[in-house]
Amino acid sequence: MRKFFLLAMILLSPKIIAGEWVTLEPENLLQYEVAQQDALSYANEGLYIRHKTKFTTTLACAKKEFVVFTDPKMIDRALSSLMFAISSNKTLKFYVTGCDNEYIHAKLFMFIL
Repeated sequence: MRKFFLLAMILLSPKIIAGEWVTLEPENLLQYEVAQQDALSYANEGLYIRHKTKFTTTLACAKKEFVVFTDPKMIDRALSSLMFAISSNKTLKFYVTGCDNEYIHAKLFMFIL
Protein backbone atom coordinates (compact mmCIF):
# COMPACT_ATOMS: atom_id res chain seq x y z
CA MET A 1 0.00 0.00 0.00
CA ARG A 2 2.85 2.42 0.84
CA LYS A 3 4.46 1.85 -2.57
CA PHE A 4 1.17 2.61 -4.31
CA PHE A 5 0.70 5.79 -2.24
CA LEU A 6 4.25 6.97 -3.00
CA LEU A 7 3.87 6.22 -6.70
CA ALA A 8 0.50 8.02 -6.80
CA MET A 9 2.01 11.09 -5.10
CA ILE A 10 4.84 11.22 -7.62
CA LEU A 11 2.57 10.77 -10.64
CA LEU A 12 -0.16 13.13 -9.43
CA SER A 13 2.10 15.85 -8.08
CA PRO A 14 1.89 18.97 -10.29
CA LYS A 15 5.61 19.59 -10.10
CA ILE A 16 8.52 17.91 -8.44
CA ILE A 17 11.68 19.97 -8.74
CA ALA A 18 15.02 18.55 -7.75
CA GLY A 19 17.90 20.93 -7.74
CA GLU A 20 20.85 22.37 -5.91
CA TRP A 21 22.25 25.71 -4.80
CA VAL A 22 25.16 27.44 -6.54
CA THR A 23 26.98 30.46 -5.13
CA LEU A 24 28.14 33.70 -6.72
CA GLU A 25 30.58 35.64 -4.58
CA PRO A 26 30.74 39.38 -5.45
CA GLU A 27 34.32 39.12 -6.72
CA ASN A 28 33.33 36.32 -9.14
CA LEU A 29 30.69 38.26 -11.09
CA LEU A 30 32.02 38.78 -14.61
CA GLN A 31 28.96 40.16 -16.40
CA TYR A 32 25.21 40.00 -16.75
CA GLU A 33 23.06 40.17 -19.86
CA VAL A 34 19.35 40.68 -20.43
CA ALA A 35 18.20 39.09 -23.69
CA GLN A 36 14.90 39.71 -25.43
CA GLN A 37 13.02 36.82 -27.06
CA ASP A 38 14.44 35.99 -30.53
CA ALA A 39 17.33 38.44 -30.10
CA LEU A 40 19.92 35.66 -30.06
CA SER A 41 19.72 32.40 -31.96
CA TYR A 42 21.46 30.45 -29.19
CA ALA A 43 19.67 31.74 -26.09
CA ASN A 44 16.13 32.21 -24.81
CA GLU A 45 14.78 35.43 -23.36
CA GLY A 46 16.17 35.91 -19.89
CA LEU A 47 18.70 37.29 -17.45
CA TYR A 48 22.11 35.66 -17.86
CA ILE A 49 24.54 36.03 -14.95
CA ARG A 50 28.13 35.03 -15.66
CA HIS A 51 30.69 33.68 -13.19
CA LYS A 52 34.39 34.39 -13.81
CA THR A 53 35.11 30.68 -14.06
CA LYS A 54 32.29 28.11 -13.70
CA PHE A 55 29.61 27.48 -11.14
CA THR A 56 30.19 24.34 -9.09
CA THR A 57 27.28 22.06 -9.92
CA THR A 58 26.48 18.46 -10.75
CA LEU A 59 24.28 19.53 -13.66
CA ALA A 60 25.47 18.47 -17.11
CA CYS A 61 25.00 21.88 -18.76
CA ALA A 62 27.75 22.80 -21.24
CA LYS A 63 27.82 26.52 -20.29
CA LYS A 64 28.41 26.26 -16.54
CA GLU A 65 29.75 29.79 -16.27
CA PHE A 66 26.19 31.17 -16.69
CA VAL A 67 23.02 31.02 -14.61
CA VAL A 68 19.84 32.05 -16.43
CA PHE A 69 16.40 33.18 -15.27
CA THR A 70 13.75 32.83 -18.01
CA ASP A 71 10.48 33.46 -16.17
CA PRO A 72 9.44 37.09 -16.96
CA LYS A 73 8.61 37.97 -13.33
CA MET A 74 11.80 36.38 -12.04
CA ILE A 75 13.92 38.18 -14.66
CA ASP A 76 12.85 41.56 -13.24
CA ARG A 77 13.19 40.46 -9.62
CA ALA A 78 16.55 38.78 -10.14
CA LEU A 79 17.92 41.79 -12.04
CA SER A 80 16.95 44.25 -9.30
CA SER A 81 18.34 41.90 -6.66
CA LEU A 82 21.55 41.48 -8.64
CA MET A 83 21.93 45.26 -8.78
CA PHE A 84 21.47 45.45 -5.01
CA ALA A 85 23.98 42.63 -4.46
CA ILE A 86 26.52 44.42 -6.66
CA SER A 87 26.06 47.76 -4.88
CA SER A 88 26.27 46.20 -1.42
CA ASN A 89 29.00 43.64 -2.23
CA LYS A 90 26.81 40.69 -1.15
CA THR A 91 26.92 37.02 -2.12
CA LEU A 92 24.04 35.53 -4.08
CA LYS A 93 22.92 31.92 -4.17
CA PHE A 94 20.81 30.47 -6.97
CA TYR A 95 18.66 27.34 -6.82
CA VAL A 96 19.23 25.59 -10.13
CA THR A 97 17.12 22.77 -11.51
CA GLY A 98 18.45 21.88 -14.95
CA CYS A 99 19.67 23.25 -18.24
CA ASP A 100 18.10 25.72 -20.67
CA ASN A 101 19.92 25.66 -24.04
CA GLU A 102 22.98 24.38 -22.15
CA TYR A 103 22.86 27.28 -19.62
CA ILE A 104 22.22 26.51 -15.93
CA HIS A 105 18.55 27.30 -15.27
CA ALA A 106 17.74 29.04 -11.97
CA LYS A 107 14.38 29.07 -10.19
CA LEU A 108 15.18 30.87 -6.92
CA PHE A 109 17.80 33.17 -5.47
CA MET A 110 18.84 34.39 -2.04
CA PHE A 111 21.24 36.89 -0.49
CA ILE A 112 23.89 35.92 2.00
CA LEU A 113 24.11 38.87 4.39
